[in-house]
This record gives sequence, structure tokens and C-alpha cells, in this order.
Amino acid sequence: MLVFLSYHKRPDYVSPVLNPAKEDSLEKINNIDLEIKEIQLQNEKVDRRLSVMQKLIEELAANPAVEKAYYNVEECAQMKGAASVLSYKGNRFMLPGCGNPRFCVHILGRLAFPAPVVKRWLEIPDEEYLDYARNECGVTIIPPKYAKMASRGQLQKGE
Repeated sequence: MLVFLSYHKRPDYVSPVLNPAKEDSLEKINNIDLEIKEIQLQNEKVDRRLSVMQKLIEELAANPAVEKAYYNVEECAQMKGAASVLSYKGNRFMLPGCGNPRFCVHILGRLAFPAPVVKRWLEIPDEEYLDYARNECGVTIIPPKYAKMASRGQLQKGE
């Protein structure tokens, strides 16, 4: 607030006299400053909320809450990664469920496997694949090619 000094009848007496036009402009400036500070606070709040939301979105992208219910042959081959897609397509014994039709479905004409079956299949090492086929999948006839491959894996393991 600006104070202008004016001299009245007595020259030794100084009384403060306010200039109303200057006071209004100062009040407007103070109001603008307050509004700017309010906007800055709002921006900080919005920035904090956006950073929290960005972290949540990144977490959701990294860990999807909704998993796929079924996987096709190509996706299974990509996840297992041990052979080409054509090898898996040509040898149903290598697929989840070891070729047993109880462990697969057809979706839009394509062979697909339920997610729990695929997850279990991914955990099976080569050495235990024949046990998985017999005990969990109910396969009674093991193709000789795979029996030979499994026996090689057991010899290498030291069993």
C-alpha cells in the first residue's frame, strides 16, 4: 500500500493520505499474484496425480491382470522356444497335452489350448516329458522317436 504525504495547515504535521486509484491497482496485482499461486498449486496437484496414474498404467502394462484363456499352436511354440512352429504343428505329441484331444479345443477352426495346460506344459523339462505324457495326459502309446529322445535326455542328466 502506498502512502502519500500531504501537508495540511501546519507545516510540521504530516498525515498519511491514500491514493484510491493506486490502492485499487495494488489490490488487483495482489489478487493476480494469489490467483497465480493457486494455479501453480493446482498444477502441482495435477502433476502428482498424473505421475501416480502413469505408474499404475506402467504396472498394468507390465503385469496384465487379464490373461489369455487359450493359446494357439504358434503362441505355444513361441513361448516354449525349443523348436520351430512347423515342428510343433507336425508333431502333436510335442504340444501341450501331448496330443490328447481332452487337453485342446478348436476355436474358429484353429487348435488352441487352455492357459493352465499351457503353463504346466511350459514347466516340464525334456527329461520328465514322458512321465508328463503318461501320468498327466493319459498317453498310452509313446512314439518311438520321442522315447529315444527322452532316453538320451535321461542319460545326459545321469539317471
